[in-house]
Amino acid sequence: MDPISAGKEILAGLKRAGVNLIPTLPDINLFELLSLVEQDREVVHVPLCREEEGIGICAGGYLVGKKGALIMQNGGLYNSTNGIVSTLLQYQIPVLLLIYYAGDIGDRNFSSTGAMTEPVLKGLGIRYYILRSPDDAGECLQRGQIHTEDSRLPVAVLLTREALGHRPPVRM
Repeated sequence: MDPISAGKEILAGLKRAGVNLIPTLPDINLFELLSLVEQDREVVHVPLCREEEGIGICAGGYLVGKKGALIMQNGGLYNSTNGIVSTLLQYQIPVLLLIYYAGDIGDRNFSSTGAMTEPVLKGLGIRYYILRSPDDAGECLQRGQIHTEDSRLPVAVLLTREALGHRPPVRM
């Protein structure tokens, strides 16, 4: 599947899950998905300067009845841990975190970043799921949204290159 079709699957899955507020940060690996989110008129898109801003926006949105999903890369997860702990976890605010999994298996460009992603999520006590195919996006995102709402805690979905319609960068 190509990146535009993959982005459409992911966005459709978010909308089927009831997500209607999506803060994002620019990222080349998420370009097609972010472009689709920006153009969609059924969701409120909020461009960010820093990932932690998205935590506050999603928390505020939740307080007025919105369902938020923050899209960022795993470096952004590391930047936003203070907001996640002091806001989402402390006040039990459900937010779906869609995180580009830079440094996933086979990605030599960000191996250190990738190596820390799952341990950081585990350390924060955040359940996470790895999305490897855009064909599974709808079901994975709906289930993630159900879990975040029922637990009143953030849930992360790690988006691999394949899930975004890109081939894995394997170099020998």
